[in-house]
Amino acid sequence: MDDAKAQGPATAREWLSLTCERPYTWRRAGDLAVPSRRIFVGDPTWGSDAHMEQQGAVSIDSLAVWVLSSGSDPSPYKTDVNGLLWLEANGAVPVAVGHRLDFGVDAACFAVGDVATGQAFTELTDLELDAGRGDSFEWIQPYIQAFPHYARWVSVPPAGLPMFVVSTGNDGGFAAAWLHDAAGALSGILVDIQGRASDRKYLDTLLPARSST
Repeated sequence: MDDAKAQGPATAREWLSLTCERPYTWRRAGDLAVPSRRIFVGDPTWGSDAHMEQQGAVSIDSLAVWVLSSGSDPSPYKTDVNGLLWLEANGAVPVAVGHRLDFGVDAACFAVGDVATGQAFTELTDLELDAGRGDSFEWIQPYIQAFPHYARWVSVPPAGLPMFVVSTGNDGGFAAAWLHDAAGALSGILVDIQGRASDRKYLDTLLPARSST
């Protein structure tokens, strides 16, 4: 057992669980298809195309979606919170940070998806206005007001493209960080919501920047 402990975590999720210092549990939320191999991340309530301002490339066309949270889902009216969102590529232990997308949150939530989904959400305002129903904010409002704690898929009309929306509990600044393993491959993309329990440092800031050589 001492040898096993000395070896450290064997996977990215083990590293994230240990490093966050919180007794949280993982929930698998399916797969995020990335046919364009580009994702967006941002606040979906700002309207227009503000959620598309932060985009990044991925090297594969699908990422496994994991949420580390304080309680099981659903638990809508308790104090459960999301600790982090992990979009897993190969899932190996991360040793460095590559690309980073910084974004702000004004409605205690953010969304992530393929850029085609993001574009469809931008165009949703015109569809809703033409139908006399408002805009994209009014369309998504029921999804984000239904429960105080959520990590859920929404289908963006008209084609039903999938967008994953996550509650943060608070407004503020967050980042999606591309974490890489010892071989330089993409382990996954992290959006840390709560930070490390002892000092609130975001987990991606605990890793060095990826070498450009």
